[in-house]
Amino acid sequence: MKRSTAVIMSLAILTGAASCSVNSSSETVSSSTAVTEELSAPEKLTNHMTEKERSKISVGELTVFDHEQKEQEPIVPTDGVYLELWTYDDSLADYRKYYDESPEDFDGMSFEEAVKYNDKFFKEFHGGFIDGEQVFTFGLDPVIGYDGGELTIDAPLPVYTLTDDGENFYYVDADKNKVPEEEAVERLTRYYNEQPKITFESFEEFKPYIKECIDINIALYPMENPEYEDVYRKESYDEVIELWEAVIDNNYKTLPAGTTEKWQAQFDAPAEAGWEIDHEKVQAIAPYVKEYNIYDEQLDTNFVVHVTLPPDFDPDRTYPAYVLTDAVWRFNNCADMRKSMEEGKAGDVILISIGYDYSINGADDTNRIKFFCDRCEDFLNFITDDLMPYMGEEYNIDFGDSTFYGHSLGGTFAHYAVFNSDKYENQPFKNYIIGSPAFWSPGFLPYTEGDEFKNEYGYFDRNDSFDKNLFICGGANEDPVYEEYYGENESTLEGIASLMKRLEEHGVTTAESKLYPDSEHYQFIPEMLVETLEKYYPAEDK
Repeated sequence: MKRSTAVIMSLAILTGAASCSVNSSSETVSSSTAVTEELSAPEKLTNHMTEKERSKISVGELTVFDHEQKEQEPIVPTDGVYLELWTYDDSLADYRKYYDESPEDFDGMSFEEAVKYNDKFFKEFHGGFIDGEQVFTFGLDPVIGYDGGELTIDAPLPVYTLTDDGENFYYVDADKNKVPEEEAVERLTRYYNEQPKITFESFEEFKPYIKECIDINIALYPMENPEYEDVYRKESYDEVIELWEAVIDNNYKTLPAGTTEKWQAQFDAPAEAGWEIDHEKVQAIAPYVKEYNIYDEQLDTNFVVHVTLPPDFDPDRTYPAYVLTDAVWRFNNCADMRKSMEEGKAGDVILISIGYDYSINGADDTNRIKFFCDRCEDFLNFITDDLMPYMGEEYNIDFGDSTFYGHSLGGTFAHYAVFNSDKYENQPFKNYIIGSPAFWSPGFLPYTEGDEFKNEYGYFDRNDSFDKNLFICGGANEDPVYEEYYGENESTLEGIASLMKRLEEHGVTTAESKLYPDSEHYQFIPEMLVETLEKYYPAEDK
């Protein structure tokens, strides 16, 4: 797939696109009226797919139900304190497994010799959880049966961190002193051989020692954000204390051997698709949905694209397309949008939702940042020069009246897409909906150099006019939700207001913005999607 030579298309603005005001009780921030003129017959787009990309296309029936997000029982209950306790036989069986898998670690010892040497380290406590989350004890594991009186514990392992100064690796102890490797090994060996003990007269006397061990750990392994260290220090201390007090009060429940390993393994498992599906609604439109798998060579990614056909679909008719990103959520909204067409409230439109291969969790911001931010140019290339031309081959699409939508990080991408659309020969969209653009997002900001998004990526330096319709929207109550991330950047609503002001300064008369009352970051989306469908494609167009 290759980017086409930049050609600015002179398409007239459709009657009833951004010129229509939305009839709703919602609060309108600002709006403008579009110049209207009848469009000529829709044009075909040039498909830039490679032979490899074409060869990998597949189309079939809807399979999303096989990948929808299902409620699963938590591995550890989320109500109170739970301890994983092992019997001696549990420890022996686990040690046998270790011995069989890594015999090189035992320097020729028989299993019986290894057990005799190490069974003093077999322990009963193997993990603690509070409300379903694991507690890191910093080596201060609670002693089962302890009543709060005198306490004798094994001294924690000497704490070291291995540091690289650019030339040599060396150990650093808890006091930040450099320790030669030989000395560090000697100290650790002495610990294992002697198993030193520490005695405290009471649990109250033990508490300061817990704090000291946490402080040492944080000092050796500082966090990237120092401001969070105090929060982490307090939370960690409170959690360790709560574990010990549960033992003292005999106020805990037990977990079987292996629970901690199973709990930790869930984070190493392949990501679930994460599709959130309203089963009943989507089941109703399933007969009208085709599922496409479309591979992009630049991104080396397979996209799952759902095409929802309108009522009484006629393959010889021409239809606008309404394209939604974040299909992991937004495909769910296609049922309500199609229902509006069925009820005669909106004209007939082909709904296209763009998702990722079911092996990719499209709800994970790591993946969303990749496509919407880090690889935004490649993603826009895919949509403009591969996906939409191919859709135009499958269906008669009126690209001069089609709509593109993105929300949050997808909203920043929709903004990027419209203000880079002039660089393409293909012009698949007339209308762009920018929902709650997260211009402040830590995932968005690193890839924008010199705040180029505040200059609309140079669009108005390259062009004398703007021929797209824009609807920029958000939830009236959403700013407090992500306040901790804004820093010196504008909030979501401030970003919307600033964008509208810049567009006004550039003489854009086809942009409109709106805030939906009683909504935070995403609650307004279902209402907005149906509303804009009925606005851009009124029923009289049927």
